[in-house]
Amino acid sequence: MPALEDARQLIAARRKSTAVILGNLALASILQRDVDAATSYLHQAITVIERTRAGGGLNLTFAAARQLRPWRNEPSVQDVNDRLLTLMSP
Repeated sequence: MPALEDARQLIAARRKSTAVILGNLALASILQRDVDAATSYLHQAITVIERTRAGGGLNLTFAAARQLRPWRNEPSVQDVNDRLLTLMSP
């Protein structure tokens, strides 16, 4: 994942792209069963999406959140789901 971390730092100025990279980092963390890292990346992605309304980042963030279903009872996962629901509110 160091390459994805480097990419995230390189395109930090292009905020919409940052949400996509953070979503990919979350997915990579989920594959490694690192729920704490995944939820951290998702919170960062949601913060970017709240500012930019990045469509690609939004889709990827929801896809990553769906992959967290096995851990849905974990408070950190519930927090991510709550924030995602807030994004959908008008």
